Amino acid sequence: MKKFVAILLILVGTGAFAQPTSGDIIMVELDSADTLLSYAAPALTFEEAIINAFKTGNATKIASFFGDNVDLSILGKANLYSKSQAQQILQRFFTEHKPKEFTIIHKGNGGSSQYFIGELISTANSTYRITLNSKSEGSKSEITSLTIETN
Repeated sequence: MKKFVAILLILVGTGAFAQPTSGDIIMVELDSADTLLSYAAPALTFEEAIINAFKTGNATKIASFFGDNVDLSILGKANLYSKSQAQQILQRFFTEHKPKEFTIIHKGNGGSSQYFIGELISTANSTYRITLNSKSEGSKSEITSLTIETN
């Protein structure tokens, strides 16, 4: 009987040190690994996102900044394309000219518009001049035109 009382006192005594809870357990369900990364890392600026996307040849990321229509000119072929058409054309360019390096060599802005001029070097050591124009509405930037030409 003494052993039973001693064990009971030990169990009750350790329960006194437990942390109180509200009783509600909150489980957060993440829909993808990208969502998890968005919680872990601070959001990139428009410029940082564009630089990273060109360095890695990520047409999907660049296209996420396209408006409904974008003026796209790649290696002399120019037209006004829908967002999805422009993404496919840009993806084809990156497939044929895999990026090795990308640097912005000049940038400027005027009011709600900004532009970047960059240099993309492919894995075949070809150099391309990238000119990107965008407009901003609030905190959102939207690419209005993108030109890629041999340098």
